[in-house]
Amino acid sequence: MIRTTLLLLVLFASTIAAAPPSGGPNQQQQQAPAAPAPPPLAPMPAETGATPSPDPALLARAKAAFAQLQSGKIDRTLLSSEMNAALTDDKLAAVKGAIGNLGTPVSFEQQRAGTQGDVRYAVYLVTFLNGPRLNFLFGVDPQGKVAGMRLLPTQ
Repeated sequence: MIRTTLLLLVLFASTIAAAPPSGGPNQQQQQAPAAPAPPPLAPMPAETGATPSPDPALLARAKAAFAQLQSGKIDRTLLSSEMNAALTDDKLAAVKGAIGNLGTPVSFEQQRAGTQGDVRYAVYLVTFLNGPRLNFLFGVDPQGKVAGMRLLPTQ
């Protein structure tokens, strides 16, 4: 079984940065050995009331992007230029190594959603058949390009 600390693989574009769901912007995070240190994290916008209902289109895109990350083959035409530059082949291979053998997720449950700058995002709790769970932040820009993806261990 993969330890959740190994699942802390961070992929993001400069247009979206978010604190982990249970931590603040100053929380220290362990990185996979090959991953460079991320830039400082911006705090999440203040939560205002209940989490909005899941957007079926955003959820479908998040599931498809997650499956591509698991396979190690991503359609780069769907990524913003910043995300495309941030998601190097080495990082994609590292993500595949960490989550590729977990199998198809049995659930994608939205934990929260919102906007940061001009990026619309949602955080999903992804659960696998054998029990592993992780949070997947997925964001799109106004042009519909994937502007951010982040995998975080659950607390």
